[in-house]
Amino acid sequence: MPDNVTTLENEPDFAQPWAPHRLRIYTGVAIFTVAMFVLLTVGVSVGIVPPSFTVDVIANLMFGIPVILLPFVLLWDAPGEKRTRIDKAAELTLFYLPYTACSQIGYELVFLIGHPLGFWTPTDDPGWKWLWWQYALADTRYVSGNPWIFALEIVGVCTGATVFVMWLRLVRPTLPTESRIRCLWVAFAGCAVLMSSTAVYFLAEVGAGFANIGQGAYGLGFKFIAENIPFIVLPPLVLYAIHLQIDYLTRRAGVQHAHLPGQKDPTSAAQ
Repeated sequence: MPDNVTTLENEPDFAQPWAPHRLRIYTGVAIFTVAMFVLLTVGVSVGIVPPSFTVDVIANLMFGIPVILLPFVLLWDAPGEKRTRIDKAAELTLFYLPYTACSQIGYELVFLIGHPLGFWTPTDDPGWKWLWWQYALADTRYVSGNPWIFALEIVGVCTGATVFVMWLRLVRPTLPTESRIRCLWVAFAGCAVLMSSTAVYFLAEVGAGFANIGQGAYGLGFKFIAENIPFIVLPPLVLYAIHLQIDYLTRRAGVQHAHLPGQKDPTSAAQ
């Protein structure tokens, strides 16, 4: 038996593979990030929080660092917990799908809507748009009328929505094996598309000699690179994790099908 196939007695939990302490951390960081987004959006729009460079740095450190470090929680085993390679693959997949999808839907979607409406023009008073406007200070390609960024946003938002729908299905414990395999294939394709878009996004600016990067070392080092590191490092690992699950589930489905009542021995035809 291949080393990545376990017995039915040790069947991986493909829908909810996380330990309680990891799930609490994932949920807590998600709630904190959403709360920061709402508070900063409202605070700047009503004039309580000034759209200053100091606020820019503090805000990005406060919600950027937890999001950057969050993937490391995947490595934290509970006392006595013994995870197989498939268990870790399932958790990485179910962690990353909403992680990347919410980034695309929650951030790129607003940029996408704002492009035809002319939201992204130079201003000193961004109002509710501050969270998106402050990133455009670091990557000045995010301006209204940039067709290249507009195209990437369309791809990112549509793919992110597809990946999120697949995640909603994959976390269902009652999802049949055949449906889970199909959803994993769609998620694999979605992650591959997003990985390719990210590569094009960065390599295009490398080719331009970082001519479009503002805010000096902070804009380049933290906003442009550090905050995007998870979306550079994790996708290849996630694609491999999805491959492991598809391989495992396909082999198991084949064995189960071969042993259904009335089915012929699959080896008899070769004899």
